[in-house]
Amino acid sequence: MQLFRPPTRAERMNSSTGTWQEQYRRKLFSAEEVAAHVRDGDRICLGGGDTIPRAFVHEMLMRAENLNMRRLYLMVGFTQGKEEFMEEKYDDMLRMESIFIGSPPEREAARRGSTSYVPTNLGNIREWLDTHNPRIVAIGVSPPNEDGYMSRSTFGGLCHRSIIENAEIVIAEVNNVLPNLGGPDLKLHVSEVDYILEDNHPLGWITDIPTTEKEQQIGAYIADFVPNGATIQLGFGGLSTAVGFFLKDKKDLGVHSEVIGTSIVDLMKCGAINNSKKTYMPGKSVGCFSPGNASVIEYLHNNEDFFFTEIGNINDPNIIARNNAMISINNTLMIDLTGQANSEALGKVQYSGSGGQLQFVIGSQMSPGGVSILALNSTYIDKQGRLQSKIVPEMPAGSVITTPRTFVDVVVTEYGAVKLKYISADQRMKALISIAHPDFRDELRFYVRQWGRR
Repeated sequence: MQLFRPPTRAERMNSSTGTWQEQYRRKLFSAEEVAAHVRDGDRICLGGGDTIPRAFVHEMLMRAENLNMRRLYLMVGFTQGKEEFMEEKYDDMLRMESIFIGSPPEREAARRGSTSYVPTNLGNIREWLDTHNPRIVAIGVSPPNEDGYMSRSTFGGLCHRSIIENAEIVIAEVNNVLPNLGGPDLKLHVSEVDYILEDNHPLGWITDIPTTEKEQQIGAYIADFVPNGATIQLGFGGLSTAVGFFLKDKKDLGVHSEVIGTSIVDLMKCGAINNSKKTYMPGKSVGCFSPGNASVIEYLHNNEDFFFTEIGNINDPNIIARNNAMISINNTLMIDLTGQANSEALGKVQYSGSGGQLQFVIGSQMSPGGVSILALNSTYIDKQGRLQSKIVPEMPAGSVITTPRTFVDVVVTEYGAVKLKYISADQRMKALISIAHPDFRDELRFYVRQWGRR
């Protein structure tokens, strides 16, 4: 007996006759016309970062205001700056759910209560989206290639293919500034969408953050853990830049990373990364999204040295572990003397998200020869201007634990690197105190003695 298989979106849309160019013209509408399909109470999934469809969002908000809509629900994976839907005047009408608090304006929206963070691993975006089954998916895409395929582009892997398959309405906002990314997974054919609009707004380039002296010291320690031929995972920001600088003399590095940013592009340009020794997808830098600047976007466009795919494929620990000598490098905000790490919240305030940290921590340690590294500056300045330690005796009440102590491997500060995996609790305390700021080491030892430890 043949089991029933629901038709794919492409099959359902096959009633569209003619060439893809003819279909494109028939599906092309103004942003106002497309936004007219939004209904009060709709749940809408938007692309993240530079694939947020800004022209559609603007007309959607205008329509919602004019019709006095009571509530729209937006599902967003990542923002880079202040989007129009974050304006305070929409707080009563919009409810946003975010799987990663990505920018200061989004943190402010979360503080006001209009944005709510969804605590889950970034690799579980598909399950999150499928659970809520939004009626409308609206994403920014690159212009079609000669075969009619658009690319879901720089943040496409954060708006999962399955939700496109299941949505009642799929809207593609074509932006000729968005790059076409390598690999088939983020392709979206003209025949698969319901409505197309065009808006060539500029991208929200992320400026490279200068590295601090502390980050440079941390980067030098981390580089010692990266052998020639290793596969690396890097984030973005000052630490990523610092690590990248100290990896330029390495040979035959590979990439398996959520983020493809300036550091990875620079390492490819100088030849340190060539993916020749990778055991999973050799020859390809594998990634999901890129919050890069103009030079990064230009380098990514139509570059077949990259394979971009869904975040669930990137962050699956079993797939991560298929890379030999997988070295994952992630930031953390605070670590206590047991080794548990908080990488996403400041007290009870959500600062970023769980992201893919735990999945990469686990996957890299499953990899033959793999190492998981958590890095942090040893101190910070509090609101009163006082120096405080980021290595603490115990987590403050209400703190979030992103990586449990049982999974923490190597921890690095500007004062050195220690390997916590498979050493005793007492040894962990001594190791972590040894890389704390010298001004706090006696205080930390005092707490250890208070606990009856030596």
